[in-house]
Amino acid sequence: MDQFETGKSGEFNMTRTEDPDHLELTRLLQEAKPLTEALFPDQQKKWAAESPLAQEISAILVKHPEYHDEICTHVGEIFPNPNG
Repeated sequence: MDQFETGKSGEFNMTRTEDPDHLELTRLLQEAKPLTEALFPDQQKKWAAESPLAQEISAILVKHPEYHDEICTHVGEIFPNPNG
């Protein structure tokens, strides 16, 4: 598999797996998953609002809303969908 793909403008872009933000998100989600698995929905909301780890994930989500589905796969529907 190529590490680059052609973007809409014809420029070469890194694939998601090579993107530094995605690599960081993957690391953060690995840390977050065991912390959030046992939480009730109200506890998840509190965790998302107060945890520095959650804030880092949220910051990446703001920059890359296309990662929302992946985040939900790992930690559930804790973060709102930035696409609506």
